[in-house]
Amino acid sequence: MPPLHRTSCPDRHPPHGMTDHTTGPGASVRQPTPATTPGRAAGDQHPSSVAQPVPMPGGVPLVGHVLSLAASPLSFFERLGRFGPIVEIRLGRRRVWVLTDAELVRRVLVTDQGCFDKGGLLNEKIRIVAGNGLLTCSGQSHALQRPPLQPAFQHARLADHSKVMRDAALALTDDWLPGQTVDLGTEMRRLTAEVTARALITAPEGREAAQQIARSLPDILHGLYWRMLMPGRLFPRLPLPVNRRFDRESQRVRQSLNQVVEHYRTHPVAHTDMLATVISANAGHPTPGQAVYDQVVTFLMAGVETTAATIVWAQRMIGAHPHIAARLRRELHTVLDGALPDHEHLSALKFTRQILTETLRLYPPGWFLTRTAATDTALGETHVPAGTEILFSPYALHRNARVFPRPHTFDPDRWHPSRVTIQQRQGFFAFGAGRRKCIGDAFGMAAATLALAVINSRWNLRHPAAPHEAPLPRTVLMPPSTPVYVHPAASARA
Repeated sequence: MPPLHRTSCPDRHPPHGMTDHTTGPGASVRQPTPATTPGRAAGDQHPSSVAQPVPMPGGVPLVGHVLSLAASPLSFFERLGRFGPIVEIRLGRRRVWVLTDAELVRRVLVTDQGCFDKGGLLNEKIRIVAGNGLLTCSGQSHALQRPPLQPAFQHARLADHSKVMRDAALALTDDWLPGQTVDLGTEMRRLTAEVTARALITAPEGREAAQQIARSLPDILHGLYWRMLMPGRLFPRLPLPVNRRFDRESQRVRQSLNQVVEHYRTHPVAHTDMLATVISANAGHPTPGQAVYDQVVTFLMAGVETTAATIVWAQRMIGAHPHIAARLRRELHTVLDGALPDHEHLSALKFTRQILTETLRLYPPGWFLTRTAATDTALGETHVPAGTEILFSPYALHRNARVFPRPHTFDPDRWHPSRVTIQQRQGFFAFGAGRRKCIGDAFGMAAATLALAVINSRWNLRHPAAPHEAPLPRTVLMPPSTPVYVHPAASARA
């Protein structure tokens, strides 16, 4: 074993005695750093007692664990916790360390974040589409990119966006007919594409471009998933349908975005939308066209598929738990009192937000994330050489019974202020954590909250299939097909 040492991580620590931790989607507070964090894997073994990552058994020559991972990715990551807090797997020739302990993940994302940078399998593949945008760029680039983009997601802007979110949900559900069957996944992607497009681009000339990009995303994300699983450079060159669709839709995205950016540049009016913010932030970039493209695609990838998936999962859980559906409608009846939901109602829709937070715990869109050690460092007593690929799965971490009792039970009340614990807040990674925490978390939560409020105050959705069908692990954790019968909602009773 190499000698244990830690190279100083640049700007790695929050102020002394403090650490960022998520209290649920859209919220971050400062709390004293606890001396220890419960919820350790592998027989309650503390990470500091581990000297080497545990090799995952069952690898196959040449491909390693690729076949097991591809066959059942979610259960694969859940099983790893049995072996230890740091488990080494092989993906082709690559050796990847998987963290199964929330305390170690928090150190990578928050406490020692200066020692770890974006990198690894997921990041490499997403860069194919999103380039050097906010999601995939290095830490050094992120420190320059994020500040000028932050105003687009400030609270004042969110109030303006809320009306767009509400109106889009109303327009969508106005098209539903009593007794009609609708595909909820398709409908929610339509909704989030419209919301994201209207927040991103206010100029009418750009709407079609944004909508075209949103239509292309499913084929792009599906292609990314398979490129991520298949090691080497051969797979993308194979004449498979998944590759042909990926190439075709990627080209459409670039053409559509180039057209709308050129329009904004040749018609310099006082736009106040996200695209104008992105164009302004990259005015001095050596290749401004590529920089704008990277950021816009990043926003669309984050704003369409992830939010749509969360809304669908939430509606599936509401439909599977009648007592939760009844409580939700009572809250909507009390808070809205016959009015249309708006930004001013968001803080009062507490149970609605608890439903969404619990949905994100069970079905985080980003079901696995990757980092690379930027320098020689250590996790507990485990030496981490520079360049080591780190992977962790929020899906598996959120199912740790030591952190989340009855982890497979859908229980929105676990997020009630009287019940939620610091370990649960610190063990929740649906939006990441630290400096790389999702810039649009509040935007996504507001959109999902208003969508649930509009839908459930007006309609009952009945899902005829089994509510606990297996998730579809793609680049985003997708729900299975969700056809629903729509019926007008009866007036909620207190």
